[in-house]
Amino acid sequence: MKQTIMYETNQKAGCLLHANELPWNISEEMRQEIINAIATLEFQRYPDTECTQLIKTYCEVASLFEKQVLAGNGSDELLGLLIGAYLGKGKTLYTLSPDFSMYDYYAGMYEAKVLKFKTREDGSYSVNDFVEFGRRNQVDMIMLSNPNNPTGFALSNAKLRIIAAAFPRIPVVIDEAYGEFYEESMRKEVECYPNLYVTRTLSKAYGLAGMRVGFVISNSKNIEALKKYKAPYTVNALSQLVACVALRHAKEYQAYVEIIKQEREKLYQGLRKLSFLQVFRSSANYIYGKSKQASKLIVYLQEHGVIIRSYEDDSFRITIGSAKQNKYLLALCEAFEKEVGKCDTQQKSERPKKPIFK
Repeated sequence: MKQTIMYETNQKAGCLLHANELPWNISEEMRQEIINAIATLEFQRYPDTECTQLIKTYCEVASLFEKQVLAGNGSDELLGLLIGAYLGKGKTLYTLSPDFSMYDYYAGMYEAKVLKFKTREDGSYSVNDFVEFGRRNQVDMIMLSNPNNPTGFALSNAKLRIIAAAFPRIPVVIDEAYGEFYEESMRKEVECYPNLYVTRTLSKAYGLAGMRVGFVISNSKNIEALKKYKAPYTVNALSQLVACVALRHAKEYQAYVEIIKQEREKLYQGLRKLSFLQVFRSSANYIYGKSKQASKLIVYLQEHGVIIRSYEDDSFRITIGSAKQNKYLLALCEAFEKEVGKCDTQQKSERPKKPIFK
């Protein structure tokens, strides 16, 4: 049996600030639109495997051509599709450390090797060094998230163009799952670089994580070639319907994105004042940080009903929630800092005094 890295799925109870989900459910207006549209569904029929209306609606919002887009069961399916189409035993996927763990999962499924370029503590990295390391190791595919998951660091389009141009003979995949929270996107560059693929999802900024709808964007030749590898009917009829309704409310979601950005800045400013942790600026809907007290902080927050994402290297990631959730989280972190301070003071007072020798 193939060895794969298991992906940890999400918890459903408590104040959930670990999965980068939108903190609000769909509006009542949208809910009613969906209910009305469901009445027209033919449940006995298979869904449109081409996702014709879904892609048409998405392209109207994203200013793309329909021939440039393929829809899937979340962008996860499409990332796996790309890895399966281009990689296999003996081939190498080139990505960042840290980055989205599903890349490792899919590479393992297809028995491909994974080469990782270590970023700086805040997620930043030298593009020139990244290119040099990849060339030296003769990699077969590049896949990276931008903004990065989990650090929130984002490269500019100008930097990403350097990467795409430096590896013209292999696919370069930019995972823009959090693209709506960042000012730039490479999706309009796909006709300029024949090797470029960009993935997008409706799980994050559109709050449709439960519907599993995503897209891969490339030139028409690449999209037609990818269709050969894609299983039929992976996006069910209900998901297609709900996604179309959500996309017709794109301006409403843009307002949500702006609120998240404002809350992100407030939470960042609050957390950076705490002495027991270090947080970094983010271009996504979460904040990444590190602390020697990370494991204790995670437990403390859980005891108070708050779940954040933890990693093995004393780092953590906090999803930007509603104003109320963020305020509660910050208050808990401030209380935790006082607890840590008390423990440190107590430990110092309990240390045996050094004997004085005359």
